Amino acid sequence: MKAKPASGRLIAVDGVNGKAIAAAAKKCIGAVPKRTRGGVSLWDASGIFDDLIVADDDAGHPSARTLVLLYAADLAFRLRWEIRPAIAEGKTVAAAPYVLTGVAFGRAAGLPAGWLRDVFSFAPRPDESHYVSAKPSRATQWSGFVEYGCERLAEGGFTLSRKVLVDRARKHLQLIF
Repeated sequence: MKAKPASGRLIAVDGVNGKAIAAAAKKCIGAVPKRTRGGVSLWDASGIFDDLIVADDDAGHPSARTLVLLYAADLAFRLRWEIRPAIAEGKTVAAAPYVLTGVAFGRAAGLPAGWLRDVFSFAPRPDESHYVSAKPSRATQWSGFVEYGCERLAEGGFTLSRKVLVDRARKHLQLIF
């Protein structure tokens, strides 16, 4: 009879700069022994946000609540198809970004903390968490969830600018970490 593999680990990497989050996640995984290295799970693994990018203009602009719900759906997809299977095999996975990025974006856009907590209650607590403090640049507008979400809200006439939303999201993450 085969011995059951040791349970793997989940590393959460959160922040507002998508490229910096992905780089930090790769660095975290690189520090894990090869035999337990599972990889990096990046946002939009489900393709939901790619679909929004190519949607016709008559589809309208998503609200902050819609963007958070779509992010939660994408995270549920990542957990089901990437993260949990690897952890069950005893591997370590870095989720880039994870729950706190979605919560920070929602809080920056004025969504209630309790509602956000409920939306993400399905996600397991990570074994390790990292905060990436790098600010996004204009050149990386689509590289991460916060950049994407802030850009979409600003395009849709949201009362706050992209810069203010990103700054608010950073402040929420800094308070958590």
